Amino acid sequence: MFALRAWLWLVPIGMIVASAVFGVVAALDERWGLVAVMAVMGVFGLALLVFHTWLMYRFGKPGAE
Repeated sequence: MFALRAWLWLVPIGMIVASAVFGVVAALDERWGLVAVMAVMGVFGLALLVFHTWLMYRFGKPGAE
């Protein structure tokens, strides 16, 4: 269960961090299409983080709040 919870937290956070880093690199290189793709990936990572958080609290152990 620990590995599953770690996966549910680390994947969306990794997506957000990666999209921010590569978005900055793309902006410095003036590749605006790639910046837009990284922005979409960051929004998708944020939505995934919210969804995973909802899943963990919805289907977690009762009384674990």
